[in-house]
Amino acid sequence: MYSKFIKMLLPLPSFFEVSFPSDEEPNVFPVTVAAYSVPCPLCQGKTIRHAQTLRRFRHGYAWHLGLIWIEMVIPRHR
Repeated sequence: MYSKFIKMLLPLPSFFEVSFPSDEEPNVFPVTVAAYSVPCPLCQGKTIRHAQTLRRFRHGYAWHLGLIWIEMVIPRHR
């Protein structure tokens, strides 16, 4: 029931997987992305993930929660 509520609250594309928030930050929803491969725009070859950063984005507002944030890892490919 709670996961269905999250999916209704966070209308994100189907390749995002929304997790439950922690007790410390109830309005921050961790989001993971399914594995994917980004081709090089020049040669269409395989790219290498060099680094990743954890970023937090403001997603929306809910009356009983306040601002809703999503938190996800952003990779840097070369």
